[in-house]
Amino acid sequence: MTEKPIAPLLACLMFLLPLAACSHTEPLETVAVTSSVPKPAPMTDQSVIADTVGNAPVGASTLAWANPSTGSAGVIEKIDAAGDGPDGCRRFVTSSQSLEGTTRFDGVACPADGSWKVTGAPGLH
Repeated sequence: MTEKPIAPLLACLMFLLPLAACSHTEPLETVAVTSSVPKPAPMTDQSVIADTVGNAPVGASTLAWANPSTGSAGVIEKIDAAGDGPDGCRRFVTSSQSLEGTTRFDGVACPADGSWKVTGAPGLH
């Protein structure tokens, strides 16, 4: 009987052993990363309408508005100055389409604290 050399067999095992260790199937551990940037609060229909009215010139008509936060949308039919006062308020007429249906109302938007606020607009979110 002839003896087979053991050296090539050992060399093969030494090569295959590290490969077997690489085939480990446990999941990798990962560190959870949390965002430090806070999400902004969803906009209300009133704030979207107020911004649209406040950024448009007095006398403007047929301005579309939409609120992706609520899914509501509408058309502002006209914007007029709300009297002779120095407050800069504006009267407007708008429609609002939402899942509940279409409504139409008159409102007043006034500048307040660096933004515009709607008053006299019942039924808005």
